[in-house]
Amino acid sequence: MIVKCPGCASRLSLGEDLFAEKVVVRCPECLQVFIARPGDAENGTDAAGDATLLISDKPQAKKGEVLWQSHSPSLTIIRGPDQGVHLRIKKDEMVIGREEADLILTDPAVSRWHFRVFIHKGKPWIEDLGSRNGTFLNKKRIQRAELEHLDEIELGQTLIVYSEYGQSQEVKIEDLSQEVDKLRDETRSEKRAGEQELPKGREYYLEVMSHLGKARSFQIKRQSLILGRGDEADFKLDDEEVSRKHAVIEIYSKDNVYLTDLASANGTFLNGARIKSMKLRHGDKIRLGQTILSFVVKDLP
Repeated sequence: MIVKCPGCASRLSLGEDLFAEKVVVRCPECLQVFIARPGDAENGTDAAGDATLLISDKPQAKKGEVLWQSHSPSLTIIRGPDQGVHLRIKKDEMVIGREEADLILTDPAVSRWHFRVFIHKGKPWIEDLGSRNGTFLNKKRIQRAELEHLDEIELGQTLIVYSEYGQSQEVKIEDLSQEVDKLRDETRSEKRAGEQELPKGREYYLEVMSHLGKARSFQIKRQSLILGRGDEADFKLDDEEVSRKHAVIEIYSKDNVYLTDLASANGTFLNGARIKSMKLRHGDKIRLGQTILSFVVKDLP
């Protein structure tokens, strides 16, 4: 079975015997996590690689093929402004909302306290907390309902998958915008923006990994590099889903390299998660539109 990644449009191979109705998989190209169903099958047999099986609805799926094996229940954000966040449920009640919640979402259509997940008589339940736009479980608006493995929860623009088996390591997205703003101010006080010298003894590269320019390598030779589709971009991408000024990479020291989204239309993704401003490390995968970039660091002798 061939499925298409909704992030980078890569065609991926997935064994139909590994699930019954749906499965959660990860794209090896851009690292986006998504749900696949039999009805999602694409025509043809050519594939860029194998989809990584994360959570199956078949208990008999081979243990070695499922990466998320801890038995703690979890919530994974598949779609929305906070896409890529994965949180284990560690207590008997967890509130999800926009403010003062256990899981805080940046989706503007989400209420302050939108819904809660709680344990009742040993079983997991979900309850809407009087939200403005409602809570939907498997496409049906609910007030209160029992949760089952791989149930889909929708609120606003956000889609969350509930799983009985959680990833051993949580994925939380930290916004470092304030930290970057402070570094920018310090840089401006020393030299004019864009003229700061790069750290000595180290080189930085972007390598295009997707089909929209595969094998292209670009050395970053300036402190601030704008990525986008427009003429004002320092690293220009021929991708209709990329904004004119989509994101910027800023290098302040050897270990302080940041990727910041510039209010792009389709978002900036780092290792499968949508971000605002995050630190970059060697081997990180960046997705803008359908273009995948690998961030490479080389230490000089």
